[in-house]
Amino acid sequence: MPNGALRRALTAHLGPEATGHGLIGVQEYRTAVVSAHRVRTPTWRWSAQPADRPLTAVVFASEGGLALGETSPTRRAGVLLHNTHTALLRWTADALATVVWLDTDSVIDTSVPPAPQPVELSRTALATGLHGFAESIAQRPEVQTRVSDYVVERLLVEMAYGVLLEHRETDAAGFHAVRPMHRARMLMLLNRADPEYGLQELARDLHLSTRHLQRLFAKEGTSPAAELRNVRAELALSLLRDPQYDVLTTSQIATHAGFTNAAAMRRGLHAIGAPTPQAARAR
Repeated sequence: MPNGALRRALTAHLGPEATGHGLIGVQEYRTAVVSAHRVRTPTWRWSAQPADRPLTAVVFASEGGLALGETSPTRRAGVLLHNTHTALLRWTADALATVVWLDTDSVIDTSVPPAPQPVELSRTALATGLHGFAESIAQRPEVQTRVSDYVVERLLVEMAYGVLLEHRETDAAGFHAVRPMHRARMLMLLNRADPEYGLQELARDLHLSTRHLQRLFAKEGTSPAAELRNVRAELALSLLRDPQYDVLTTSQIATHAGFTNAAAMRRGLHAIGAPTPQAARAR
C-alpha cells in the first residue's frame, strides 16, 4: 500500500465526524497507523471500500464503552474490521477510541482468512497488550527515528498478527478444520522474530509431542527447523531489501529476523536461494 494511503483511509472508512475535530493523535509508519479519537457521536458507521486497497483495523475503547452492532457498549472492548465490509460501532458518551490501521498484506498470510467479518475481540492478554501499546503510541508519541519506526512497526504488525491468529484459534468451527501443518506455519510466522522459539515451543503451542510434530513435517519432505529457518530468512530478506532499514547493521537485521547471529542469517538466506546480505542490499 503506498505511503499515506493508510492515513487517508481514516476519513474514507469513518467519515468526517470521526476524523475531524475528534481526531486527537496520529502516528504513521510504513505499513501501520495508530490514531486516537475523542468520540463525538454515539455511533460510527464503518464504510466498505474497494478490495484493491486491503486494510485491517482494530478499534479499541480506551475510555468509555464500545459495541459492534446493536448490543450495549462495554468498557475497553475491541473490534476487528476489514475494508470490504460495513459495520456499525456504538459508543458510550464521550468515549475515547484508539485504532490500529494495518496494511492487510503485512499481517495476513494464506492460513488466515483474508477478509474476516467484523467481530468483537475477547479481552485476552494479546488483545490487551496490543491495545495498551497502541494507546501509548497514539496519545504519548515520542520523537521518531528510523530505528524506532522499524521496531514499533514490527511490534504492531506481530502483535496484530497474534490477535488475528488467536481469534482464529477461538473460532472452534473454523480453526479445528485447519490442518495441523497450517496451524504450525501460522505459529512460526507469529514467533519467527523470537530466536528462542523452536521445536519444543512449537510442539507445546500445538499440544503435540515433538516426535509427532517432526513426523508431520517429514511427510511433506521437510522439518520444523528448516521451515522456521525459511520464514526467518524471508523476513530478513524483506528487511535487507527495504531501504528504510539501511540504518540497521547486518547483525541487527539478523536479530530482528529471529536469527542468533549474522552467520546463521547468511546460511538461512542461502537455503532459500536468496543472495547474500550485501547483495540483497545492493538491490
